[in-house]
Amino acid sequence: MSNNYSDNAILLKALSRKDLKAFEYLYQHSRNRLYVLALSILRDEDAARDLTQDLFIDLWYFRIFETISISLNAYLFQSVRNRAYNYKDKIRTQDKLKQNYVPHETETYYPLENEELGKIIHRAINRLPKMAGQVFRMQYIDKLTHAEIAEKLGISKYTVSNHMDRALKKLRAELKKSL
Repeated sequence: MSNNYSDNAILLKALSRKDLKAFEYLYQHSRNRLYVLALSILRDEDAARDLTQDLFIDLWYFRIFETISISLNAYLFQSVRNRAYNYKDKIRTQDKLKQNYVPHETETYYPLENEELGKIIHRAINRLPKMAGQVFRMQYIDKLTHAEIAEKLGISKYTVSNHMDRALKKLRAELKKSL
């Protein structure tokens, strides 16, 4: 059989047989024209190159050519045109979303609320058992690691961890009641 891939019917049959040479022929003879079409719509060389490349990948990977009932060239040109306009719409939509995006402002507390919350937290910390309170303060106020706390207090890291667990459980329960 002749490898005259310039005939649309022969090319499609060869592609359906997974003939890689036929696909290479199609790619080599169509890529530049499709790229120019995509570039004329997108005005972005990288996007046009990627769009054209993606079309050929999809064509081969998803075996799209098996469902083509019109001219292969007509299909390719229409496909690039559609993909380019879809891409432009997507970019336009993303730009609109960026323009209309208003970040949520974090809830602000008033100084009196912060002061009251601070008092509640300090009362809760002061109600902790002596060692648990000391370990908690060393970690969260003095910013020491478990190893540093263990060394300063002459206890194991495991014991520090137990005191922290106890302190956090009691603080959660206390704050839950207060708030």
